[in-house]
Amino acid sequence: MNYRVGSVPYLNAVPLVAKMPETVTVDFAVPSSFPAKLGSGELDAVLVSSIEALRRPGARVAAGVSISSLKWVNSVRLFSQVPLGEIKSLVLDQSSLTSNALVQILLAELFGLQPTTCVLPPDLPRMLKQADAALLIGDNGMRADGSNLHVMDLGEAWSQWTGLPFVWAMWLGHDRLTPELAGLLLEAKTTGCHGLESLVPGAVERFGFSENLTREYLSWTMNYDLSEDHFAALTRFGELAQKWGLIEGFQLPKIVSATQKSEIFTHSDPRSPNPKP
Repeated sequence: MNYRVGSVPYLNAVPLVAKMPETVTVDFAVPSSFPAKLGSGELDAVLVSSIEALRRPGARVAAGVSISSLKWVNSVRLFSQVPLGEIKSLVLDQSSLTSNALVQILLAELFGLQPTTCVLPPDLPRMLKQADAALLIGDNGMRADGSNLHVMDLGEAWSQWTGLPFVWAMWLGHDRLTPELAGLLLEAKTTGCHGLESLVPGAVERFGFSENLTREYLSWTMNYDLSEDHFAALTRFGELAQKWGLIEGFQLPKIVSATQKSEIFTHSDPRSPNPKP
């Protein structure tokens, strides 16, 4: 059977999609566009923001695969013209779902702030003309110049505060996320992570980052597992998003694996998550 899935067009997704089996076609788009494509049946599964998996009744996610960070993330950053504890207005990134919620949770929990918000395209100078601070995600978040600004790495802030990883995205679907497709997605991740070094030259050419930054980001910064610790982090994130009125309620999604077991699986990634070199 042939499948069609949707992936974010960012560097962090490369190990999950670069070695996709021939029976799976990948469409690329920003994460905020995927819920509609999934709902319409255009796509069988989407690599979508984790908040969507929490607030979508009956959601399924593929076992053993995520885009996560264990500490810093580098590609999801808050840029502020004032000290972080003095932010009164915030521009959110229109490309984002999960990160927009997370930044508001962190500002509320760490600084007691609930700034006014608006949503704009990811253009930092324009965003900072509208508010004290701005959030950027993905490759834009990595490229943005934080010189003379107060910068918060959302992955690092979450990890330091909770001691947990943060799950940015998962393969999400409904009935059409079958055990067969879940197995193909896990196979693609395993193959991609085992062959990370071979992916670096193509990623450098495609995204324009240096070879060292690309290798470090894919090998050490990002984590592609989905373990019990990751689900503990998802639960904490859902509770906090509900507390601050960012979602009405949440439930953990069903885990679909190639063996059709609906339990939490830990896949051993070929890369060990070591400290940043």
